[in-house]
Amino acid sequence: MRILKSYGTEGGVIVSAPEVDVEQRSKEPVFIDFDGLPVPFFIEEVTPRTGARYYIKFVDIDSLEQAEEIVGKEPYFEGGEDEDGEDITGYTLCDASGREVGKITAFEDIPGNPCVEISGGALVPCPEELIVKVDNRRRRIWLQIPEGLL
Repeated sequence: MRILKSYGTEGGVIVSAPEVDVEQRSKEPVFIDFDGLPVPFFIEEVTPRTGARYYIKFVDIDSLEQAEEIVGKEPYFEGGEDEDGEDITGYTLCDASGREVGKITAFEDIPGNPCVEISGGALVPCPEELIVKVDNRRRRIWLQIPEGLL
């Protein structure tokens, strides 16, 4: 997903989402990274446009100026994965120092202990408080991995 442009003066945006059914997932929070931290937004209104584009009005984004602040961002749905294939599988997991740990092969949403499986089969806990940074463009996640875990 990518926010392409603002639309109107009431805070609406046009989003390109070729692999996500935004209408089906419109009750879920959408996360947008600001300074490497995920910020949740709720969808107030969604209207399909031509192709894989949608008009979206987010709750609490009520002006053209606020909409312009999120243009170019890449929103994503919570839980590490979307039903339609946009997920963190394939992202590179790095420790907080930047050392590559491995490719993420699966996301395990274990209640109270979400984990990612990395190449080689190891499960690494990844609660939100351990996530240092997420770069969706480069498909990398930096995680504060407890000493001795790997």
